[in-house]
Amino acid sequence: MSDDHTKTLILVTRDRDLSTRSYELTDRQIRRWKTIAVVAGTLLVLMAGSWLWLAAQAARVPSLRSEVRELRRDRARAAQLESSLKQMESDYAKVRAMLGPDSAALPAHGEAARPAAAADTAGDSDAEGDQAPAISSLPRRWPLTSHGYVTRGHLAALGLHPGMDIAVAAGSRILAAGGGVVAEVGEDSVYGRYVRIAHRDGYESVYGHASKLLVRARQPVSAGRVIALSGSTGVSTAPHLHFEIRKDGRAVDPATLVANPN
Repeated sequence: MSDDHTKTLILVTRDRDLSTRSYELTDRQIRRWKTIAVVAGTLLVLMAGSWLWLAAQAARVPSLRSEVRELRRDRARAAQLESSLKQMESDYAKVRAMLGPDSAALPAHGEAARPAAAADTAGDSDAEGDQAPAISSLPRRWPLTSHGYVTRGHLAALGLHPGMDIAVAAGSRILAAGGGVVAEVGEDSVYGRYVRIAHRDGYESVYGHASKLLVRARQPVSAGRVIALSGSTGVSTAPHLHFEIRKDGRAVDPATLVANPN
């Protein structure tokens, strides 16, 4: 005999005749329907969860698009920085090449360059008090015995930089760009150790960041005379010469008077 019990489901309809209908379900059928209901309910819950997850992901789309745009901008900035870094590395390599041993003095405007030994001797003799007369002239000579490398130009019109920065090895000889009289020597928090020379027609030249000064105030000097040794004093991150030319107290671009030998 079967162990299944039979249950009767009676449905009463509201027809005129108040007829009834009955259905007989076994325990096995009831369990089957329960299983179907549980599976269907589980599927509905999973479908609802999936829909909610998809809705949440769709809501993130605008922010993801914004992040993608930002990443593209970052990539463009990174490419620009990489290009700038390569240019800086190229400039640094040029500076390193320039920071070798001092070369011989360079001729300026057809003048023969003074030998290094003679320049050093002249510097020592003037420091001891040689007052030989010097012819005042415009500052037209390159102010170094080495070529050097111009790392920053004249930007006085923008209120930024009133001269020319020339990268050169520490201890390189600094030359007077023209004949005149030493108007001032000293040490400044920005220029470091510096020399200022008064020339003809209201011109002056300034030489900053020196490591050693070889002249004194009111001393006459001729064009091409060694007046100091280069260094990195004052506001400076590496050995270089700050070379400045003034006309009637106002800074002018040195490149308009001095030819760059590079």
